[in-house]
Amino acid sequence: MEELLEMITWSQLGIHKKPVGLLNVDGYYNFLLALFDNGVREGFIKPGARHIVVSAPTAKELLVKMEQYTPAHEHVAPHESWQMEQQGEYPKSQNPQ
Repeated sequence: MEELLEMITWSQLGIHKKPVGLLNVDGYYNFLLALFDNGVREGFIKPGARHIVVSAPTAKELLVKMEQYTPAHEHVAPHESWQMEQQGEYPKSQNPQ
């Protein structure tokens, strides 16, 4: 679960632009997906961010959905700021020193 949420977060931060796929065999993840949907309804999750997670009951269907995925969410932080941080560079206003 931690890794799943980490990959969703990385997508929101702009670290990657890939979908997060759930192979939902026999509805195993239905309650988790319903939790995400409820988060959208209640305003805790932006609708575009909800679409980061794609699910399907079979591997074949999931692969098709993942291949068709187009990011539709706003990034919380620009990718360039992530790259600068990884290199130990910070904008003057954010320098931790």
